[in-house]
Amino acid sequence: MDYSLLQSPSFSIILFVALGLIFGSFISLVSYRLVHGGAIIVAHSKCPKCQHTLSFLDLFPVFSWLFNKGHCRYCRAKISIRYPLTEIASALAFLLCYFAYGWTWNTLILCSIVIALIIMIVVDLEHQIIPDEIQIALALLSLPYAYFWHVEWKQMVIMSIGLGLFSYGLRYIFWLWKKKEALGLGDVKFFIVAGLYLPFESIASFLFISGISGVLLGLLWRLMGWGERFPFGPSLAIAFFICISFPAASYQLFSALV
Repeated sequence: MDYSLLQSPSFSIILFVALGLIFGSFISLVSYRLVHGGAIIVAHSKCPKCQHTLSFLDLFPVFSWLFNKGHCRYCRAKISIRYPLTEIASALAFLLCYFAYGWTWNTLILCSIVIALIIMIVVDLEHQIIPDEIQIALALLSLPYAYFWHVEWKQMVIMSIGLGLFSYGLRYIFWLWKKKEALGLGDVKFFIVAGLYLPFESIASFLFISGISGVLLGLLWRLMGWGERFPFGPSLAIAFFICISFPAASYQLFSALV
């Protein structure tokens, strides 16, 4: 094998974009089947409307959607734009991980975390739940992350318990005050998982970035007429990704805005 290709920035960029698009398609499949049921790996993809088995030409990331003008090739049912958007978001995130860490195990781990986070975002936006399967996957991925980022297990335990108690306390206090949920139980579980990754000095940045992105998402949610209640999981996922991938930059952003 010619490993010199891996040293070419152009080749690496094309490869990571391609991998991001492919895994973006996988993300769409998993996010759909986690909610609606069905085997994730072995079952063939089908049109949710006409149930026709989809071929490779129907599943080519982004381009199949564009070529068919956002419709099923067989029954002409409309296909949501969330599919190409998910694939593009995955490609951009993969590329960002490569730019930050190059050809390293750090990049591989971050790309794996990205897959779980985008699944979480898609499911929470569409169904306002965070699947336990994704929480478990992220918890397991904290082990290789801790190894390559040199996170001590004592810190992982303390921060996980601390963030869990903080988030549950926030949920309980807000319920007593407003009789509404400030955080869902899925969000509380995510705080527990986030504690496995985040050091104490990143907590302020994590809470600040998630709060700002939550406000922006809430405004967009209402402008689009999607209702008064909006999911907080996507904001948590975005802040989490920024803080674990670029801890120094997240702290500088927090310092600059506060």
